[in-house]
Amino acid sequence: MYAFAGAVAVALLISLLLAGQITRPLRRLVSLTRDVAEGRYTGQVDIRASDEVGELASAFQGMVAELREKQRLVEFLGSSATVARTQVLPTGSAPTSGDVGVGSVLNGRYELRQQLGAGGMGIVFRAFDRELKEPVAIKTLRPELVGDPVLLERFKQEIRLARQISHPNVVRTHDLGVADGLYFLTMEFVEGSALDEVIRRRGALPLAVTLTVGRQLLRALEVAHAQGVVHRDIKPQNLVVDPQGFLKVMDFGIARLVEGRQAARPKGEALTAEGSIIGTPQYMAPEQLMGETVDGRADLYAAGLVLFECATGQRMVQGDSFGTVLLKQVQEPPTDPRTLIPGLPGDFCALVLKALAKRPEERWATAAEFQQALDRIRS
Repeated sequence: MYAFAGAVAVALLISLLLAGQITRPLRRLVSLTRDVAEGRYTGQVDIRASDEVGELASAFQGMVAELREKQRLVEFLGSSATVARTQVLPTGSAPTSGDVGVGSVLNGRYELRQQLGAGGMGIVFRAFDRELKEPVAIKTLRPELVGDPVLLERFKQEIRLARQISHPNVVRTHDLGVADGLYFLTMEFVEGSALDEVIRRRGALPLAVTLTVGRQLLRALEVAHAQGVVHRDIKPQNLVVDPQGFLKVMDFGIARLVEGRQAARPKGEALTAEGSIIGTPQYMAPEQLMGETVDGRADLYAAGLVLFECATGQRMVQGDSFGTVLLKQVQEPPTDPRTLIPGLPGDFCALVLKALAKRPEERWATAAEFQQALDRIRS
């Protein structure tokens, strides 16, 4: 009987110990959840268990890290003016789009209320969808860009792919429409601060903010590349931070239309002058500038340039002419960010320089790999 009682006591002790191993982390998670609800994201949970409790703790830790990132962006942008815009195109002469302008109604549904930008591809408007009763962004497309039926069909296919991208860091593409021969895209309307304006106002961003921008950008690219969509025009102008702290990437699929039109030119003639491309050469990978086939690694090159600009407050590639920019992108070695900001960590600069390798095979292989490297940087 004594042996039986001893066995029961041991079993009870083991049960209590096991229960404590379960309840302690759960109590800690409950406490941290209250902190998060009150806007405090600094707590840490010790992840040791490999069972469901450990998985729960790990998932919670990841969620808190994302919330902390978004809070960091919101706080940093708090003193910046909020600008309502989904796109401002490269400066230049505004394209013609017939009589379409503020006050026009496309297909009896989309009421154009404010012009947000004009540039090489078309005009962007803030519009109101009369059917769904919500704001949208409308981008009209220059007639010459959609004049070739073969290229137009390829563009439609790219838009079909882009519509499948559903992610908090991606501006949703809704539809491709046509009104009286004018093609236009409808997109999610984002109210927030464009990254190029933030850098122009604030200069070099804190490393922690730069890392947050990079992580969110790379998450968007990872999802897009998994869908077979290469952006081809990643730059600060196409990145907007909304009031909730989400960095959103705009214009997935749109650059494909321009690339297809350029590919129709004789080889070697596609990208030989400033007027023959639509986009921003300062953010294009060497293979893209040379008119070669590109994949997701061209986007990672551009992401490296965005990180460089965030960390230093300056574009890495500058020049007064297209030829100068082309020469720098294709031939000159990338600039170490520490030449502009000496205090930047060496491991951060190393991963940026890896992204800026001239040969695609020498860059990060995937957006996920690039993001994992960013995650290891301490800010």
